[in-house]
Amino acid sequence: MHDAHARDRRRFTVVTEPRALVSRRMIGRRDGPALEWIEAEPAGEPRGAPILFVHGAFGGAWMFEEIFLPHLARRGRRAAAVSLRGHGRSQGGRDLRAASLTDYLADVTLALAQWGEPPVLVGHSLGGLVAQRVLGRVPLRALILMASLPPEGLGLVGPRIAMTDAGFWVEALAGSLLPGREPAVALARHWLFSEGLPLERAQSYASRMSAESPVALAEAHWPALPLSAAFAGVPALVLGGADDRMIWPATTWRTALYHGAEHRTVSDIAHFLQLDLGSEGVARLLLDWLDRRGA
Repeated sequence: MHDAHARDRRRFTVVTEPRALVSRRMIGRRDGPALEWIEAEPAGEPRGAPILFVHGAFGGAWMFEEIFLPHLARRGRRAAAVSLRGHGRSQGGRDLRAASLTDYLADVTLALAQWGEPPVLVGHSLGGLVAQRVLGRVPLRALILMASLPPEGLGLVGPRIAMTDAGFWVEALAGSLLPGREPAVALARHWLFSEGLPLERAQSYASRMSAESPVALAEAHWPALPLSAAFAGVPALVLGGADDRMIWPATTWRTALYHGAEHRTVSDIAHFLQLDLGSEGVARLLLDWLDRRGA
């Protein structure tokens, strides 16, 4: 009997971790829409630089709320995600169709100013392109690009997608040009998540995706090369998914070379590294890299 109880205790052992304190607020300003800010704080004394996440097209801060923010806070990091204007719960939805990459850059700059010290900036997809354009403008402890558009934007990626994945290209175009049109669930399921992600989770995530600015997407096709992270003196890491049909590993490698950055390709994961199956491992990889860099 004693042995049976011991086995049960081993089987049902609960691993206790410091709990994350997640809060939500709006960042107000006089000259633009208020922005949604979701922050996770560790229960104890924080360590390292704070981390800011920027989502990509059709997304919002919610994409980091479920997995990434609590995971990082449990490991002692202050971490937050911002919704760009017209996305998530941020204001500016009525004017989203006219929003430019310059507007998004202003949003990210405002969000970075919420920290009292140079933070780590993490950008995903289109948010990665905006993050690259922050280089040289705001002091950063490090830059991490997740399935990011390359330095030249969509200039090469866009035509390649149109030729190799026409359905994805058409649906994305419709999601930005047609009022009220949001990316189809089938689009997100087939092109943006791995086959291993349960269908109900993919549908849930896809249902939360919003419209996107046609102006910002059009501007992303015009090359405007950012400062290299190496020249800016900012340590950088580029992450890509091995199963990403939008941003191929060859593209993330090219981005890493441009910035003199370290590079990792994560196996069995697609475009949404922060939501797909295995995203917890991506969060650990990101944090382990920061710890090794002392950032």
